[in-house]
Amino acid sequence: MNKRFSSIAVLWMLCFAMLLVGCSREQQQQRDFINFLKKEVIPRNSGILVLTKAMRKKFGIYTSHYDVIVAYNKAVLEKVSKPLEKAQREYQEAVKPEASVGERKKAILIFQETLTKIEATLGSELAKADSELAALVQPDILKDVYNQAVEKHIRIPAEAFKSMIPEIREMMGKNIALLDYISASKGKVEIKDGLIQVDRNKDKDQAALNHINEMKAEILRITQAIQAQHGEFTRQLIAK
Repeated sequence: MNKRFSSIAVLWMLCFAMLLVGCSREQQQQRDFINFLKKEVIPRNSGILVLTKAMRKKFGIYTSHYDVIVAYNKAVLEKVSKPLEKAQREYQEAVKPEASVGERKKAILIFQETLTKIEATLGSELAKADSELAALVQPDILKDVYNQAVEKHIRIPAEAFKSMIPEIREMMGKNIALLDYISASKGKVEIKDGLIQVDRNKDKDQAALNHINEMKAEILRITQAIQAQHGEFTRQLIAK
């Protein structure tokens, strides 16, 4: 074997050995990332873990795959959850017992407007996550486990919230209708100390009371439907 051929052969073997080492390292990163998803991510029913520097080094290229889930959850927390909590808090403050019919209606309209903005933001963040997820290249051994994590921390919460929005809108609409009826029945029906009161000394007061009770029952039905949806969402999370 001449020196030239020998040098080429040695170089080829070194390159091949490096490829094997690289392949082995990536396989280990796959295994570590899969174990992390199975043990630390999928079982969690709320919140999302943020990777440490050591974990990012350990998972290598798969860190970017997890970053998609983290980025979506951070965006939803800041742009959806917190604004919604703020809107709910402001609504509750606005409809204090001494609030007038006009003040109550204004609070509902503001909440409805906020809800519309939040819904659009959620759709935008979900579309962004979908685009990033579609661009990921994953080995088959990772896909199923990773998709379970995506289902748990992106799909189920998003679908749960989206499914409740129509019910919330209907409930708010029914509340506005009730307030409008109270306004139209001025002198016969009023809100006092947070309670709807009907003047029983007026003619046809029972008809007004019956109508109000029907509207309140419908609002209660929708509220219970929303609560049931939230309960189903919780069960789905626990089951995953």
